[in-house]
Amino acid sequence: MKPVLSILLLFIILTCLRCSNQLEEADIIAYNGKVYTVDRLFSVKESFAVKDGKFLYVGSNKTIRDKYIGKQIIDLQGKYVFPGFIDAHCHFYSYGMNLKNIDLVGTKSFEEIIGLLKDHYKRFPTEWILGRGWDQNDWETKKFPNKNELDKAFPDVPVFLRRIDGHAAIANSEALTRAGITGSTNVTGGELIIKNGELTGVLIDNAMGLIGKIIPKISFGDMVSGLVKAQ
Repeated sequence: MKPVLSILLLFIILTCLRCSNQLEEADIIAYNGKVYTVDRLFSVKESFAVKDGKFLYVGSNKTIRDKYIGKQIIDLQGKYVFPGFIDAHCHFYSYGMNLKNIDLVGTKSFEEIIGLLKDHYKRFPTEWILGRGWDQNDWETKKFPNKNELDKAFPDVPVFLRRIDGHAAIANSEALTRAGITGSTNVTGGELIIKNGELTGVLIDNAMGLIGKIIPKISFGDMVSGLVKAQ
């Protein structure tokens, strides 16, 4: 190699090393995206750099190339990036946990619900049959259901079905028995609906907790899978 070329190559290497030493190190660099900052101007940027879980920079592709070097570099390929959503009333965890239960929203009768429960239990036999979403106001007969039909369909399997608003539920006799609930059970801040001297299985507000506390706890694995499905 000629001396002139050797000197030129050495100069280029030293220049690159000096430039790289001036770059700030980040754990993650993401570029080529549409990054919604949700600042006061609701500006949209192209890239960002993160280190130790904190943003170092949010801005343009050019600036991030000139200022940062990353352990992990992500090409967003024009996709959208949003800040974490925080909703004080979305019940995200509950939504994820309920995905594995029976969705009763939009059912038109209690008879339809019984059919859905039977079909679900054939495909997914579980210790407890759980569901949510029924609303008697959507039915032709707009009144609370009775547990009698549940008892006929599931005499030995506990069933617990929450109303759509979460302020009422119906349980079959097996669930009531396991919870030790009788017509004389006292409830503060809730109510057991009784008709003709017998429990109908409908529980209002705090009365639901009498059954809720004996339902087997969700495993950590089921929590994770439920949250991933909800996401």
